[in-house]
Amino acid sequence: MRVGTFFVRVWRFSSVVGLVIALLNSYISYPGEVAVLFNSAGQATHYLDRETLFYASVAIFLVNNILINSIARLIPKLPMSQIPVPPVWANHRDELNEILINWFHALMASVNTILGLSLMVLSFLNRSDFRVDQYTYGWLLPLSVFMLGAVIIALPVRLLFMKPSSTNEFI
Repeated sequence: MRVGTFFVRVWRFSSVVGLVIALLNSYISYPGEVAVLFNSAGQATHYLDRETLFYASVAIFLVNNILINSIARLIPKLPMSQIPVPPVWANHRDELNEILINWFHALMASVNTILGLSLMVLSFLNRSDFRVDQYTYGWLLPLSVFMLGAVIIALPVRLLFMKPSSTNEFI
């Protein structure tokens, strides 16, 4: 197993575990009405029902994991002519399959991580003993954009600018 594959597997597993913990923690710790939008003074301006937020998060989790995992499982079954990659990859189908499957799993893990961190920040913001300011949650959007951007850009960079390995190290 390659280092990249190991990293993606660990990230995907830990993102699922972290999101499940964040979902359970958020459902337990949220008040009946969860503040989801705040004005510049830090006062809540929009609320959602706790159950609505919980079930919407569960739905996002299930759709993300089932849909992306289903797509990733179809990659090895696609004919090489249907995959838009440079011709240099034609003789390295096993490595190409691993790269594409890892990319889909990394995309799944990034969505899980962002959702889990969002639920955690929302939990912090709805605590009565917590002071709300821009530093409390201001890191979430740049981190989310960086994470998704890095995952999305990684596939074209890997396929266009890096060549397949000369040895077949796949088992």
